[in-house]
Amino acid sequence: MTINRLGIGLKPAVTPPAESINSTPYHAALYGLISGFAILPDQRIEPLAGNDLDTALTRSNTVVWLHFNARIGAARDWIARCEPLPEAARRFLLETDDRKRLERTGDSLMGVISDIRYDFSLDFDPEQIATLRFYLDRRCLISTRRQPSYIAGQLRTAINTGHPFEGTAPLLIHLFKAQVSKINEITVRARDRLDDIEDQALAGQIRDQQAPLGGIRRLMVRLHHHFAPEYRLLQQLCRWSLDGFGEADHAALQDVAEEFHALVDDLTETQERAKLLQEELAARLAEQTNKNLYILSLFTALLLPPSLIAGIFGMNVVGVPGVQDGGEMAFWWVMLGMAAVSLLVLLILYLRRF
Repeated sequence: MTINRLGIGLKPAVTPPAESINSTPYHAALYGLISGFAILPDQRIEPLAGNDLDTALTRSNTVVWLHFNARIGAARDWIARCEPLPEAARRFLLETDDRKRLERTGDSLMGVISDIRYDFSLDFDPEQIATLRFYLDRRCLISTRRQPSYIAGQLRTAINTGHPFEGTAPLLIHLFKAQVSKINEITVRARDRLDDIEDQALAGQIRDQQAPLGGIRRLMVRLHHHFAPEYRLLQQLCRWSLDGFGEADHAALQDVAEEFHALVDDLTETQERAKLLQEELAARLAEQTNKNLYILSLFTALLLPPSLIAGIFGMNVVGVPGVQDGGEMAFWWVMLGMAAVSLLVLLILYLRRF
């Protein structure tokens, strides 16, 4: 932390997440472009910014990916007046309806898919689930988001590291693969935490475990709710014959669909495991509580007769035996009677297997 001239502590600069850093030069007229790339036929990568976008979209034999922050007005304005894009695509990219779906228009594809924020954690917050809208045709992939996107950041990293993309279909498939990778990572972390809770439960540490178990169960339910529909969307996409999707692309889509199916099964299994472990902890806690109540009730039964006798001899009235005319042994006879009654109660409880 640094101190300014007024003596006020200033927080150090925070580096923004990788997905929010534009890999292309800043251009004031198009602030809101997060990533822009043109992939040339020889697999050279050309960063795009500013006036390059319109030219790139009309260039032949070039694959273009543009990723926008839809919260920025300048980005929405550019999409609204982008003539190379069909009018239906422009309307779709500017909508705010987050229902997961795929729409086919001729040989182009539009869709809304789930995404996860880059700062996602197991302490689930509904705001950590984001959405990604996209338009795809043979030459370009245009995507928008309103929250920081993990899968778009992964695609940007892959392009910057020289991963070969020979068309727009591999770009879309890479987005789905990034989804699978991230959800699988979250599921593994959730299972590791369940393992720790289970080990602690077996060691007898059953208290203060319900809250983390409930959080994991809620997380799995939400992830299943958001990502299970995408398996059906992928199955639907596999059945379509779209321009730009070759045999290798369809095979890759099939593989991703199978991975999604296994992922949905893992989410369901983890959710059920958390539920069963929660029920097991509740049963053990109830058993421990019942055991404590049993001990308490046993002591109550043993001490009730002596308490009654003590209460009777403690009455301040005339005529209580042993008070006025009792000998020196009266107290000990009373104590002996109380002990005898307690032993008799204990014997009765033992014979009745209480």
